[in-house]
Amino acid sequence: MRAELRALGSLARPVAAGLRRLRRTPGLTVIGWHRVDGTSNGLSTGVDDFRRHLDEIEAWGATVLPLDTAVAALDAGTLPERAVALTFDDGYASVLETAWPLLQERRMPATFYVVSGYLDSGERFPWDRDEAPHDRFRLVRADEVVAAADEGLAIGSHTVSHPWLPRLDRAEVRRELHDSRVLLEELLARPVTSLAYPTGGWSREVRAVAAEVGYRVAITVDRGLNTVRTPRLSLRRAFVPHDPRDLRLVLDGALTALRPLDTWRARGGPAW
Repeated sequence: MRAELRALGSLARPVAAGLRRLRRTPGLTVIGWHRVDGTSNGLSTGVDDFRRHLDEIEAWGATVLPLDTAVAALDAGTLPERAVALTFDDGYASVLETAWPLLQERRMPATFYVVSGYLDSGERFPWDRDEAPHDRFRLVRADEVVAAADEGLAIGSHTVSHPWLPRLDRAEVRRELHDSRVLLEELLARPVTSLAYPTGGWSREVRAVAAEVGYRVAITVDRGLNTVRTPRLSLRRAFVPHDPRDLRLVLDGALTALRPLDTWRARGGPAW
């Protein structure tokens, strides 16, 4: 995290803490990672940093819940204080090989969002193709996803091909969302009702299609706390800063003020 963002978050923290105390009902914080491997750089989080992230979550006094359970509790008005849901996007193998065992040791549930069209394809994502060969870019196989689900890891859809959904026409959006869900349900032999929009790209029309094809929960990358008023198909989420000390700013809600900046930066979608 850049120094100026850290400073802004530090200034906003007392305000965020005060607003949390004034809120009549608890809210849900959703945080995310991409891959957990040797170094903290780009989409990668180093293993030691990931352990420290989990330490920070525990030290903050979080109640870590499965995402679906947390949303149901939010709906019912029974969500505990400092409720947190953990997520991983894209389907990198390091999540199952490294992050998931560490979470299991602490009995922390999580949701793993996979791109159905890349399962067993042997391909890299477009943003990884120009990088030197490295195991960190390896994606999970279908059988590994099944095994992890059997161990209790929740599996969600991250579309068929990881496109920027707002660029697509309605029929293409429907195919990306519907076909991914159906393939995963056939693979896992259980319902898949959770979606993470690739790169956080969504619009009201995209959200409407998500509802039409059967999703009950969908995750953006718009920072902030989820309350009873937050639409369940555009839940807010922040990706975890590499420096574990900065995670406390996310948990405290001190970076929520940056949400308009997030929206402005994302207006055109990713370069790939």
